[in-house]
Amino acid sequence: MSSAELSFHFAHANGFPAGSYNTLFSELPNNFNRLHVERFGHDPKLPVNGNWRNQVQELIRHIRAENKDERGVFAVGHSFGAVISYMAACEAPELFRGLILLDPPLVVGPMSHFFRLAKYTPLINKLTPAKLAQTRNTQWPANTDMVAYFHSKALFRDMDKRCVRDYVNAVTANKPDSISLTFKADVEAALFRNVPHNLGKYKGKLKCPAVLVTGTKSKVCRPEMYSRLLQHNAITHTELEGGHMFPLEHPEAVAEFIATTLQQWNAS
Repeated sequence: MSSAELSFHFAHANGFPAGSYNTLFSELPNNFNRLHVERFGHDPKLPVNGNWRNQVQELIRHIRAENKDERGVFAVGHSFGAVISYMAACEAPELFRGLILLDPPLVVGPMSHFFRLAKYTPLINKLTPAKLAQTRNTQWPANTDMVAYFHSKALFRDMDKRCVRDYVNAVTANKPDSISLTFKADVEAALFRNVPHNLGKYKGKLKCPAVLVTGTKSKVCRPEMYSRLLQHNAITHTELEGGHMFPLEHPEAVAEFIATTLQQWNAS
């Protein structure tokens, strides 16, 4: 690997394969060497389990297998991917040089006890989007305009159309008579149902520089949640324009933030 290259691992949001972020990736400098798992939770040897334990291991194993930079990698994660990146950086600090958390869903403080109990009841389907994921469409007629179909949905309405197209390309497969979803609905639902309630155990364990980035309009990562995370470890906080899906709403702005931050950390 060229000494000028900068290695980073990107972890996607639940239900959004890594390819969904291709427009954002295309805006990063050419010397950025990206590692990623295309779809977390789909390895039959590492099925979704409590507090995303297997997905943290999946991320750590992937970096150990694929990274060629002895200095380690920078980690960037969005939503689900931000949480598992944080846990992995705390558990295997020798692998990580820095951490960018993009609007993670944080269950901390008193809420963690509530979620721990809710996981044993149907209530967890109301506290998270698990029920929506479980009952979502997974197949469409072959002639469906999938970009228009998704762009009309509330979650996608503010997204850059290029990113919606990236998502469609990453998450669907064309068959002669139909279009099918490749991110399994039961995996997506299981990830929502197992959102970690044990983040308190990582207090004081983060060893690399870290920044938490929240969307100005996000309803997922709110101050009452992230303020506790900032107390747990030395993490700075900033905001970027947009909602929870801001990396796919403003890909150029997010790419610029990622590039600037990682280059500064790399230089120091």
